[in-house]
Amino acid sequence: MKMNFLRRLALLCAVLTCGMLLALPAAAAEADAPYAEDGDMDYIRSYVVTVDPREDGSVDITYDIDWQVIDGDKTDYLSWVKIGLANSSVDELTPLTDTISDLQYTSDGGSYARVVFRHRYYAPDVAAANGGESSVHFAFSVHQSHLFTKNDDGTANFAFTPGWFDDLSVENMQVRWHNYDGFVADNTGVDGDYLTWDFGAMGHGQQAMVHVTVPVTNAAAFDPGAAMTTDDYDSGEDLDEIIGVLATVIVILLAIAVIIIAIASQSPEWGGGFGSGIDP
Repeated sequence: MKMNFLRRLALLCAVLTCGMLLALPAAAAEADAPYAEDGDMDYIRSYVVTVDPREDGSVDITYDIDWQVIDGDKTDYLSWVKIGLANSSVDELTPLTDTISDLQYTSDGGSYARVVFRHRYYAPDVAAANGGESSVHFAFSVHQSHLFTKNDDGTANFAFTPGWFDDLSVENMQVRWHNYDGFVADNTGVDGDYLTWDFGAMGHGQQAMVHVTVPVTNAAAFDPGAAMTTDDYDSGEDLDEIIGVLATVIVILLAIAVIIIAIASQSPEWGGGFGSGIDP
């Protein structure tokens, strides 16, 4: 009896040990990706956007990103990504790391830089088995215009929202803007010649926005053709306004439907083919 108990105890210990060993990879992956949400295939460790203004009011923007794959099998590899740009007024797309094999502007569903990698990137366990890698660091720059608006007093305002990601999280995001005398901004810090915004962790769909006001001494040289136009942004309605409009339309349609049903219920069931108002 004692021997059977010991055997069962040993078997239970073996099962628990196997379960713990099987859980280790998942626990390690979760520890390595604390900001990823359930079901995420990858996440961004670091997302740094640096803005260097030109004299004409256009800017050079550098995107520096560390991307980490955390899940998937050997067929679920990362080979390209789309990074959102401010608008379609963009040119001079320049790769800055040798991890990029091709860089193109695309207007598929918005304004994006399509970044194609030289290699494929896999989940950590797959990469360990096939000798590949699971993370990629890449950087590129673009020349962007139509970001500022002129004020009546001769100053200029910049409002810039870097591209965000609806289906993955960012562990740490920072925006850097080259500073000059007289610039006023809602920055959170300063690093040398740069104003900085440290947004930290960003969840699915979260957006970061920065505001910079340029003094007259700088804005006077801005090219009017580089200013923001109505084609560069939405109608200006936020989500609440859009929902309000849709709700109003739905209520009106329901009222019309009720009126039509009420009128129809008062009509004769059979008109005899003689038209309305004729008693057959």
